[in-house]
Amino acid sequence: MKSRGDIFDFTLGRRHAPTRDPVAAVEEAAQILCVQLRPEHLPADASAEISAFIDDFFGAINESVPLGVLQNDGHSPDVDWGVWICAVRESVGEVFSAYQAFVAGQGEKLPPAVALGFARIAAQFVRWELVDRHVPDPDVWALLGQLFVDSADADSVQASADDGGVVREYLRALAYQSAALDQLQQVGAVGVCRLVDLVLPFLSVRRGDAHGALYVVNPPTSPTPVRLSRSFAAPGWYFHPAGAAEFLAELHGQLIRGVLPPVLAGHDPRLLRDAALHLRRHWSARPPVRRFRRHLVDGQLLVVRGYVNVKGLFEARGEVANRAWLITDLSRGGVGALIYKEETQPVPEAGELLAFRPKDGVSWHLGVVRRVRFAKGDAEVGIETLSVRPELVRVDDGRVPVELFFCDPLQRGEAVRVIAPVGVLREGAPLFVNAEGRVSKLKQLEGSMAGQGFELRAYQVL
Repeated sequence: MKSRGDIFDFTLGRRHAPTRDPVAAVEEAAQILCVQLRPEHLPADASAEISAFIDDFFGAINESVPLGVLQNDGHSPDVDWGVWICAVRESVGEVFSAYQAFVAGQGEKLPPAVALGFARIAAQFVRWELVDRHVPDPDVWALLGQLFVDSADADSVQASADDGGVVREYLRALAYQSAALDQLQQVGAVGVCRLVDLVLPFLSVRRGDAHGALYVVNPPTSPTPVRLSRSFAAPGWYFHPAGAAEFLAELHGQLIRGVLPPVLAGHDPRLLRDAALHLRRHWSARPPVRRFRRHLVDGQLLVVRGYVNVKGLFEARGEVANRAWLITDLSRGGVGALIYKEETQPVPEAGELLAFRPKDGVSWHLGVVRRVRFAKGDAEVGIETLSVRPELVRVDDGRVPVELFFCDPLQRGEAVRVIAPVGVLREGAPLFVNAEGRVSKLKQLEGSMAGQGFELRAYQVL
């Protein structure tokens, strides 16, 4: 395993900005690799050639990553990240299918280089399915698991990236699966995967060791990784990310200080900072878990999307367009909903503000999209409830009065969460509210949450 000194010698990985359409570059690279994998284009022993072909394909993807300064809402002004990510996912899928056809003619026992190439492509298949908010095909996990079993030492109790080859790629895929990518905007998921590749030397899987593990997988019988719960114990290999904690903490500190390691050159520092924090939270000894029990229900959910539209709804500025989603489950903390593939509007991303209520309900709630993933073409959306009784309140910060959302009732000595457009709330500045015949002063507390076009901050009512 690399030492901390080695891993922090960020002297490699500098990349140049792409000079052509990134989508076209990826699609062309995939077409070339698919042609190269045809038997008539390969020599009898093509191990070296196949490895080089795959390197070229992955290199084309890396070189095509859209660059540019991101806007406050997390999107690039120059390129549609969603279109590029979809193109990469589909291109990797085409290459995976082409490699399957190539492997079919190789016999039962694959040469090590051919097996490694298969594992590399399968791991990237998992990666881009997750980044594009899809559920990876269980058959791909079964394939990766079989390659891992065939490559790993039958008597070993631990495997790490230092083992190289198929083992390294299997560990990479497990790390992608464990990174909660469906809770991020797509561009954020790209940043997290980049850091996963960087911290791979610190990760491991251990046979039968559940202490401190996050996921468990048993390739022969249960090849799809399952998140570990306190009440769950099963034979298999357990994924352990704790070794990356110190590295991620130091990297996060560097990014907060504005230091961008050369190996990450070309990536937006804010994106990487948030990615490092995301991994630190989800790979910690106490990762975020669901706090409330879900109850399966059905019904229609009326939804108004985006801060501007939600504000218009509460201001009663005429009719505000809303969509109807299908409710799948309810809990004290939020709602699960399903958007059918026939829906013509774009699927929301994590971090989007919503107003929602059951079709037969009366009161509008405020919530934020926490999770989005596609299954069989439909989109599953997880919504965290921010307030069941939100109010649009007129406040003054000493400059100009403005109407903002209050998630909690105004009570002296208590905290109140305030939702505002990005850039409206001044850091550390108090707010003044005239309510019930008296003026209340609100003092900002520590902690905030940023979403798409809005931010949530907490204040104490003095």
